[in-house]
Amino acid sequence: MAQLVIRNFFCISGRVNSVSARCISTTPTVNGKFQKKFDTSMGACGPLVDGPDYTFVDGRPTPLRSGQRRRALQQKEVSEKVLQLMKETNFAIERHQRLLREESEKRNKILNEKLKPKGHNLLKN
Repeated sequence: MAQLVIRNFFCISGRVNSVSARCISTTPTVNGKFQKKFDTSMGACGPLVDGPDYTFVDGRPTPLRSGQRRRALQQKEVSEKVLQLMKETNFAIERHQRLLREESEKRNKILNEKLKPKGHNLLKN
């Protein structure tokens, strides 16, 4: 509406033939000054992060907040992934040791099956 009034004003006065309008966004950026939620890292702890916002007078436990629930699920997923990777690492280490042991046993078996010295050569050794 304002652009139409300005355009009509300049056309009537004859000074400017065309007017360009610029659109400016007034929404805040997601990571900027007006961030809506408090983002904590995985290692954050303390009464402001872990503690409840309120307590009941009769001593009932307070329900978990959405952020606490989300962080607990994230930590559970991370711990499961760590355990899985540890099992895979232990399996790889044990497999490598087993292969080395089997190779040395195979080498010893081949050496034991070779011809042995006989006669006086056996007595010298």
